Amino acid sequence: MHVTVGRPRPRPVLSLLLALLVTALLVPAGTAAAAGAAPSSVSVPVRVTAATDPGDTVLLSGSVAELGAWDPAEAVPLTTDGGGSSLWSATVPLPAGSQVQYTYLRRTGAGELVREDVPVRSVFVSANGHLALDDQWNVADGNPVTTVFNAEATTWYGQQLLVSGSLPELGAWDPAKAVPLSTSAFVYPQWTGFATLPPDTALRYKYLTRDPDGTVTWESGPDRSTTTPPSGGTLIVHDTWR
Repeated sequence: MHVTVGRPRPRPVLSLLLALLVTALLVPAGTAAAAGAAPSSVSVPVRVTAATDPGDTVLLSGSVAELGAWDPAEAVPLTTDGGGSSLWSATVPLPAGSQVQYTYLRRTGAGELVREDVPVRSVFVSANGHLALDDQWNVADGNPVTTVFNAEATTWYGQQLLVSGSLPELGAWDPAKAVPLSTSAFVYPQWTGFATLPPDTALRYKYLTRDPDGTVTWESGPDRSTTTPPSGGTLIVHDTWR
């Protein structure tokens, strides 16, 4: 009898471990660290100026469960200092890394609900927590601008790409408060980050890398500059590390 002896087949568990190891090595720098550090929610201060009558309450309603998912009965009530103050405020947790639509409601003393007469507002909730809503009832021009930073940058394993600039929402040139960008094995060396900025505002910004030991390196050249749209919406920039 002739018996053919072949090479032993690799065990399924060993094959799976090898595949996971190869996948991990292919992920560009900073991806895993960025994903692990992202919080699930961000505490967002909310303020709106709204003239009301005695007995009225201002509410915040929106597209996510934290704002009642458009159910007025589940909307978030805001508070005021009283004494005729028209400033209503609250701090609400919102899901990090999400686009949230929202609007304000006024509940009269008789229980009638009145919605502000402007288009639904929209804001991107960045995971870095640099976000505050400051609106006026029935005034749409105050809508913040969702700014998308697209940058092409070559990094080594463990480096993180960030953007900082002249506005508080970009960390005011403080690397510890800079906005992180992320990438993946499918789009590297393209990196993308998001920030919510005030409308009709000029800003300066630059990209920087941060090493695992905390070392920060700014890109060369002068500050980059742009201006956000006057009526909210989205601003997208495309840059290359220099």
